[in-house]
Amino acid sequence: MALRYLPTAAALFCSSLVLADSAPVDSTTELPPVTVTASELETATSPVEGYVATRASGASKTDTPILETPQSISIIGSEQIRDQGAQTVQDALRYSAGVRGEPYGLDSRGDWGLIRGTSPVLFQDGLQQSFGYYASSRPDPFTLERIEVIRGPSSVLYGQGSVGGIVNLMSKRPQVETRGEFQLQYGSYDRKQIAVDMTGSATDDDRFLYRLIAVGRGSDTQVDHVPDDRRVLAPSFTWRPSEQTEWTVLMMAQEDDTGSSTAFLPHEGTVLPALYGEIDSSRFVSEPGFDAYDTKQQSVTSLLSHRFNDTWIARQNLRWSQSEVDYRTMYAQWPPGLNADNRTMNRVYWIANPELESLTADQQLEAHWQGDRVESRILLGVDYQHAVTNRDWSYGLTTPIDLYAPVYTGFIPVTPVTFYSDPEQTVEQTGVYAQGQFTFDGHWLLTAGLRQDWATTDVDGSPAQDDDALTGRIAISYLADNGVAPYLSYSQSFEPTIGLDAYGKAYDPLEGEQVELGVKYQPTGSTHLLTAAIYDLREKNRKTPDPVNPVNQLQTGEARARGVELEALMQFDRWDVIASYTWTDTKVMEGTPGYDDGKRLPSVAEHQASLWGVYRFSIAGMNGFSAGAGVRYVGDSWDGTDALKTPSYTLFDAMLGYEQDQWSVTVNATNLEDETYYTTCLARGDCFIGTRRTIMGTVSYRY
Repeated sequence: MALRYLPTAAALFCSSLVLADSAPVDSTTELPPVTVTASELETATSPVEGYVATRASGASKTDTPILETPQSISIIGSEQIRDQGAQTVQDALRYSAGVRGEPYGLDSRGDWGLIRGTSPVLFQDGLQQSFGYYASSRPDPFTLERIEVIRGPSSVLYGQGSVGGIVNLMSKRPQVETRGEFQLQYGSYDRKQIAVDMTGSATDDDRFLYRLIAVGRGSDTQVDHVPDDRRVLAPSFTWRPSEQTEWTVLMMAQEDDTGSSTAFLPHEGTVLPALYGEIDSSRFVSEPGFDAYDTKQQSVTSLLSHRFNDTWIARQNLRWSQSEVDYRTMYAQWPPGLNADNRTMNRVYWIANPELESLTADQQLEAHWQGDRVESRILLGVDYQHAVTNRDWSYGLTTPIDLYAPVYTGFIPVTPVTFYSDPEQTVEQTGVYAQGQFTFDGHWLLTAGLRQDWATTDVDGSPAQDDDALTGRIAISYLADNGVAPYLSYSQSFEPTIGLDAYGKAYDPLEGEQVELGVKYQPTGSTHLLTAAIYDLREKNRKTPDPVNPVNQLQTGEARARGVELEALMQFDRWDVIASYTWTDTKVMEGTPGYDDGKRLPSVAEHQASLWGVYRFSIAGMNGFSAGAGVRYVGDSWDGTDALKTPSYTLFDAMLGYEQDQWSVTVNATNLEDETYYTTCLARGDCFIGTRRTIMGTVSYRY
């Protein structure tokens, strides 16, 4: 399959080399020395000092101060990820406003989240990272420098992206300063992990930089018979042939071996009473030796930039990725429920082997100049996406299981196993976009953008489906001298939906629009950042769980979400604090198969709140100690028909750390009270269990 992209990839690669060679290698201009502060050194892709980032690029595709970005965003840096002991990307989202980090519990198949009531599209380094469902590996937090949570539509820049928002992962990139980290972890469920991160300059003139990241893990999980093993190798390099040109290449090879941590347990014995009590949270409902969710993925990402002069800069971002998944599981025969004996549950099996190959590219031309009264930044771009998916699958009845005293007998199908092949699906999309950022008299900011998309979905044996859309965004904000920045924005979204449903039918594109009013406040001379936003959004063709098939997704007719988001990031001399509150009100407007109009969207909690703080201190004159604690509240959510409520829950987290010279030791604990809770129960009859108490110790050596 990889050969199909060679002509296109070769052309893009050759254009990269032409662009790289277009600037002279030697520069004879001697510049005067410049003194900068630490805050001036930060860029939209650099490490975040502490918890409070000052710049971001995901919402604008330009390196823009967060205070000047007329959109609600959160930046989660690697230090926050480390302090909170986040083991997955969805773990790292738990303390951000407007986000629900684990709506489907400890699902081993992917990183799930809800932003403003809808599933975000996952990007990495500005290019789409995930396509469809159950077709790729989960990114490892150790390989990431920062995570950008961008709330609200971003289609005017990305083409792909739900109305609720996107999550953009920023990879660790080569650095000039030579440094490294060796990390050992051990924790709950016999989790053993070793990780290495080394970077620096390979030449005296800093023209060639390198980085090497590797992760190896062997672990059990909360669910019996389900491993969580991983192998990651991520080398990268940066070449700077001149002061005007920079080319970074990120490579990644990853293999994950896990299984079905999601049991799709019935309402009885979870949130509803049952004759024999609550079902054990470690219950495995598939079969050892048969069950698997194993992924293999490899990718190459090229990030090239060239500055022609003080005004113009060109960028070309390109990624090729290929993944294979071996997915074998058993779950409840629908609708889920206990049999007449109140102990056993009927099961079906599902076997799928999806393959995905994708090529994404984004070419940008940016101009920045300062006039007498107006500062202007213009961005012009063309992006392209080509994704091909194939899948063989089988489905059928198998033997029942006793949910209270399981006896595993192996994979025994009731009827002969028959495999089916989905027709190959190809999704191709081209987008042309333009954005202007204008600052008048240093206070008023106008941001406006327009984009035209052309998308084709081609399923072998069926007529091609062509879609096109014109989307836009306009926002105005004001920068006050005291650090207050109110803004008002209107934006639209358009997202071609890649993948087929469980019955081989292509999905329709998602379309949406949003109005947002917000304010950001960064007190003069401080590193605090306080934000507040209210919004109203509408979306058509939103995906929701199928009431009768857990491996399928339906599309709604039209849904609405509106809410309030408050977030505070405060950085004191010894304290780092994050606080957030979210109110989300959702409603199905019309045309949702299996759900009633006027009901709330499934899995969306109306109220959420969180507080996290870390204090750094000394004992008996010895510096380097730290202690942190956090509390997370997730309110009630509903099943999609407003008939069954999933109860609210409150969880407590903590950390202790000590750092001396190059060594550090950290102990993290999540869900300290070991509460058994359920994140979501759906109208189709199943519930998702949350993560029980986990404790993890980390020893690191940094140089």
